[in-house]
Amino acid sequence: MKTLMVLVIVSILDFHGAFGNLVTEAQFKNAVKSSGYPTPTTSQYSAFVHNLPKAGISTKQEAAMALAQFIHESDGLRAKREYACAKTGCPGKYKQANCGPAGKTYYGRGYIQLTWCSNYKAASGDLYGNDRLVQDPDLVARDENVAWQTGFWFWRKNVHSRAGVSQGKFGDTTRAINGGECTNPKLHAAARNRFKIYNNCRKAFGLSGNGDERGCYN
Repeated sequence: MKTLMVLVIVSILDFHGAFGNLVTEAQFKNAVKSSGYPTPTTSQYSAFVHNLPKAGISTKQEAAMALAQFIHESDGLRAKREYACAKTGCPGKYKQANCGPAGKTYYGRGYIQLTWCSNYKAASGDLYGNDRLVQDPDLVARDENVAWQTGFWFWRKNVHSRAGVSQGKFGDTTRAINGGECTNPKLHAAARNRFKIYNNCRKAFGLSGNGDERGCYN
């Protein structure tokens, strides 16, 4: 029993050594707290750093960008279901022809608030090699690991390779996730809130100065 406990402790230390060098647990938790939200759990931190390399993220700057967007999308890592649809399912709001079985709804779920059946289908195929997320879209909200996996899948497929991201333009990540906030002046306040959270993350991660706001509405 003692040997098993030692192996578990060593495994945890190895995990944090392998994935925690980019962002420490204290930095992760401070980033969320400094944005006005409750302290996240250690398991949330572990899932975050474990998935960073899977999304192609290798710099503190891009890690801060991703975390800022996850914080905004999920109300401080608290909401894995879109608030407006959690009770009703928002039938018809995210309807796409010839995609998904009758009665299933594909509103925002997970830490990136994945929407539309086509995105559920693509994520399911890439991550699991089947259509489980199309058949059971609420799995993204019910399963903590799936909530993270789909969030980082979206980042890898739609955000990471954008030129503005490598150039440090945070606004370009917002445009990739919710372009309407960039094109509609009435939604610019939401985009600015994302940038405010990003600067909180930068500070918590030990990055100097404010980030580059360009790429969205400017």
